[in-house]
Amino acid sequence: MSRRTPVPAAALLLLLASGCAGSLTREEVYDPASCGECHQEHLDQWQASMHAYAGDDPVFLAMNRRGQEETNGELGAFCVNCHAPLAVQLGEVVDGLELEDPDFPQYLKGVTCAFCHLAAHADGDSNNPIELDPRTVLKGPFDDPTRSPAHRAEYSPLLDRSQRDSAQLCGSCHDIVLDNGVHLEQTFAEWNDTVFSEDATLTTCGNCHMFSVGPPDARENRNPRPVATFDGVPARDFHDHRMAAIDVAVSPWFDEADQREQVESLLKSTVRSQICVNPLPGGFQLMVGLENVSAGHSFPSGASQDRRVWAHLRAEDAQGVIWERGLVPEGTPAVDVAQGILLRDHLAGADGEEVHMFWEVASIERDVLPGIRQFGLEETRIWTFEDVQGRQPTSVTLALYERPVGLDVLDDLIGSGHLDPSIRDAVPTLELSGAALTWSGALGSCASSDAL
Repeated sequence: MSRRTPVPAAALLLLLASGCAGSLTREEVYDPASCGECHQEHLDQWQASMHAYAGDDPVFLAMNRRGQEETNGELGAFCVNCHAPLAVQLGEVVDGLELEDPDFPQYLKGVTCAFCHLAAHADGDSNNPIELDPRTVLKGPFDDPTRSPAHRAEYSPLLDRSQRDSAQLCGSCHDIVLDNGVHLEQTFAEWNDTVFSEDATLTTCGNCHMFSVGPPDARENRNPRPVATFDGVPARDFHDHRMAAIDVAVSPWFDEADQREQVESLLKSTVRSQICVNPLPGGFQLMVGLENVSAGHSFPSGASQDRRVWAHLRAEDAQGVIWERGLVPEGTPAVDVAQGILLRDHLAGADGEEVHMFWEVASIERDVLPGIRQFGLEETRIWTFEDVQGRQPTSVTLALYERPVGLDVLDDLIGSGHLDPSIRDAVPTLELSGAALTWSGALGSCASSDAL
């Protein structure tokens, strides 16, 4: 594959005129491995992240390959612009199929250190409008950066988690708008509609996704300490670069066990549940409430059309199970939870029929838990079920599960020959343990979980 020189003449002149100092060459600045010389812990965390995995994810590669085929190449760089953005900006990829070449340089795959830390502008809210600084001056959150022997550094609000601009840096890649105007992924728009985006309560993406979410002692990572290993570096707020969310690696990856643990811990506190059981003649009424209490956006979010979140409900009396909804056997797609609870976005084509592939989408129907718009004002979604089969429960249990990508979506890609069937078995079913709840009170009473 041919290589295009990544340094335009005008940018090179600007580089020389800036007096940029540092031992790293431009190509070395682009390579995350270079960062490990002074930032090994950051590098290790990033390598375990879905940002690092974004250009290697077999589901992404399969979907992109199928999209290129079914659109006759019109899809172009639409997907890879967010999954390997530095490679796009350097002219090393056209449609993302290049990423499957075993000789393609690994350092250009994924959302790399250089892409975020060279970000100069984010002139838009979707589809990655981020422009990079033509100089190799790395941006960070500190207004008094330590002089580095490796590269120049400067402050940028785009990398400062205390600033609104940092949310736009993240959000402009995590909102996707199709050419036909369908707002496919809406995480940034969702955040803008929550209390977390307001000045008085500003909580940016990095405030939640860039700290350790393991056991309490793991949060000591936020204690001030040097963020680089060379002489003269002061103690700083050391923030986590694993950026846990909802997705996990589905092929062998750097420290995937830790990645999954981080995701499970983050999800644990996301949803609060409530069960109320009322008597009915000859049976009972069950009211189930779910409330998004900690995500700074809707839940699920991101590629919500691919997510599957469902509740398993079971009512019992002294003789055993009398009523059940949402039982999804292992290995079974969570699409048939008839008369139960399933959270996801629904995509439809021009004929109104359901589709899985975004290039076929003509409309979208949202079915998620909204983010918090005002602290203290609950926005609980309620589902009501009735059973009049002559028995009343002594206990009702609720368990909430999620899959980052639905097995039905994977089956579609497997059926078209674009995805290795083994990937299906690697997609986990995770429980949101903070939402687990058992009601065992008197009829006419309620019980609530304590997600936080």
